[in-house]
Amino acid sequence: MTGAAASPNGSPGTTRVSIASGPLVGPVLRRVVGMLAARADLPLDRLDDAVLVADLIASRAPAHMQSPSVDVDLETGDRTLLLRVGPLRPGGGKALIVDASVPGVGNVIEQLADDISVSPEADAEFLVVRLAYAS
Repeated sequence: MTGAAASPNGSPGTTRVSIASGPLVGPVLRRVVGMLAARADLPLDRLDDAVLVADLIASRAPAHMQSPSVDVDLETGDRTLLLRVGPLRPGGGKALIVDASVPGVGNVIEQLADDISVSPEADAEFLVVRLAYAS
């Protein structure tokens, strides 16, 4: 089961995707991120980077989520895409970053993202990843 809707605060340019953990997390998140990266007017190479980050998040996040779904808020701006993943279990944000290492390549999220942060909130954490293009 998947869903996408404007965020509860009604912010323009924000989309929430909630995908039940399973085989559809990757394909759904990749397509949504690709579509929103194009909407943010990211050039093709940065769009590809965003899709790679989404694929990595899709494959690693289910182990760190507090719920049986992968929840991502996506916010588009002028040549910027922000992904907010969570709620994650305590320690899950850092663990998800560590899990993004690929043998022989290194940490893909750290290499491709412009900013990465872990935001603690109550008894959960959120991983925030920003991809941008500065012309």
